[in-house]
Amino acid sequence: MTPPEDDLHRLWNLDTGHPVCSTAVLVGEIEQAAARFDRTIRFRNLREISGGLLVSAIFLWLALHDPTWPERLAHLWLACCGLWIAFYLRRFFATSRPPLQDQALSDYQRELVGQYDRQVRLLKSARYWYLLPFWAGLMGSAAASWLRNRNGWQFVLVAITVTAVNAILWWLNEGPGVRYLEDSRRQLLARTGIDTALQ
Repeated sequence: MTPPEDDLHRLWNLDTGHPVCSTAVLVGEIEQAAARFDRTIRFRNLREISGGLLVSAIFLWLALHDPTWPERLAHLWLACCGLWIAFYLRRFFATSRPPLQDQALSDYQRELVGQYDRQVRLLKSARYWYLLPFWAGLMGSAAASWLRNRNGWQFVLVAITVTAVNAILWWLNEGPGVRYLEDSRRQLLARTGIDTALQ
């Protein structure tokens, strides 16, 4: 029986003008790039989903022990935010599976590039589905705490800290995070010689 790898290489050889030896190298590079990318995204998702569930558990515990209903409401909102992030990332990952290898090389390459594009869009939209709900919940918690103890300085300090942390996370997502993905995408395009129209 012919090994599956040989069938894959033969299939991909039909779809490229490279010699057989260079095609084998190209296939290996693409497979390695896909595996690295998949590991990075899986680790990121696992970290964020675990963090979301932990945050949800912490704020649910706080809500059960809060002395006032505004604090309880704010902490229930934050607990729901943690669950929402875990659900959203899990669902996004489930609809963003790595490209299948039983297709032509050019189609596989384009699907892999599409994976990078989807992750870029995910980071650029994080301000709406991630940062804004948490910022609103934390500000609500700060306001509820102020209603109970009337400590204006504490409210101002918490508001500044929460806003600054969210601004930093926004910048990390849409700055270094997006640049890393776009650089990785460009390197993949350069290594594999995919149509420059994709760049």
